[in-house]
Amino acid sequence: MKISVQTVLNLLHNIIIPVSADLVNHLQRTAIITYYLSRHTRLDQESVSTAFLAAMLHDIGALGKGRTRLTVDSEDFLKDHEQLGGSMTSGIRFLDPVTPVLENHHVEWSDANDENLPLIHHLVHMADTFELFLRSIKGDFIAQREQIMTQFFQQPEQWPEKLVEALKESGNEDGFWFRLSNPMLPQVLNAISPLHDNMLDHHDLLEVCQLISRIVDKYSSFTRTHSTSVAHVAARLAELYGYDCDMQEKICIAGYLHDIGKLFTPLNILEKKGKLENDEYAMMKQHSYKTLVMLNPIPELGNILHWAANHHERLDGSGYPFRLGAASLDIPSRILAVADVFTAMTENRPYRQGMQSEKALTILREEAAKYRLDRDIVALLDHNIATVKPLVAMY
Repeated sequence: MKISVQTVLNLLHNIIIPVSADLVNHLQRTAIITYYLSRHTRLDQESVSTAFLAAMLHDIGALGKGRTRLTVDSEDFLKDHEQLGGSMTSGIRFLDPVTPVLENHHVEWSDANDENLPLIHHLVHMADTFELFLRSIKGDFIAQREQIMTQFFQQPEQWPEKLVEALKESGNEDGFWFRLSNPMLPQVLNAISPLHDNMLDHHDLLEVCQLISRIVDKYSSFTRTHSTSVAHVAARLAELYGYDCDMQEKICIAGYLHDIGKLFTPLNILEKKGKLENDEYAMMKQHSYKTLVMLNPIPELGNILHWAANHHERLDGSGYPFRLGAASLDIPSRILAVADVFTAMTENRPYRQGMQSEKALTILREEAAKYRLDRDIVALLDHNIATVKPLVAMY
């Protein structure tokens, strides 16, 4: 499996949108500005790609705060977000070049400092600062472009002369302003992105999925480590079933991704301590379908998207969202279902302690006897329970 970095970034942004659409808008417009600055400073291709990638992720650390639906101008948005961004991307090898930029993109340049950071840090900083400045501008950008540039450079912050000229040259291009004003920013980014030819394999995607699970699990204390745990249990069951390492990793990816649709579920429903009302349960049930919708634009995932979305389907056709039966549920889908149920029962929730493994296994055996869960997968878990440890990341 090969998937482009730009496609992965599109997925990340789609996952962030329900948490903070404002943040995604900021990341996307900052990336457009970065693209133009990179062109006019004549960076080499590798540096252009690094700058663009950093811009697409530069404020992701704001999500490390969890729970709050952030707006870019909120008081606590900037607090610690650089360090949090570095910690959230740590361990993801293809992001190694941009992690220092994420950690330092608010460090100011000074013409009196002989030890300024590399230009790319200040380039992303300028793009970030200029995008925030544009938010105060009312009306058409092009009609005001000279005034916009004058007012921006009247601010006290210093910039390298090369970046000053690059921003001015960018402002002379009508396309620069048209693209920043376009309501369809993902299409703009796909048109200009230098990252379409930067390819990742499923090993890299597995690392990215750890970042995705951090975003999903931080959204609700109800599922604080749920995605990571399901991924771990599913991968272990895949190993016990006899799948090779590649299949184990793909099933693990499905585990990390299976609950991304829950980002569309209101917290008051996700974290309700009592029984859900019918309308609340109906809304909760949408999450597996939302997972399918979010992953469907990425054909490179192949069957992974179905394994992730099928985790609430049952062999007897009583599950959701499509009431699929045994004939439509392959082994990886069945593994995900068992891993999800076992993890949900054994993990701690805000209002209860998790069950002991033996009690959870009793319930799983009952579900298998009713032909809802696969009895062979449940037996694998039962016979190897000592080597399956929820709440511990496998990768």
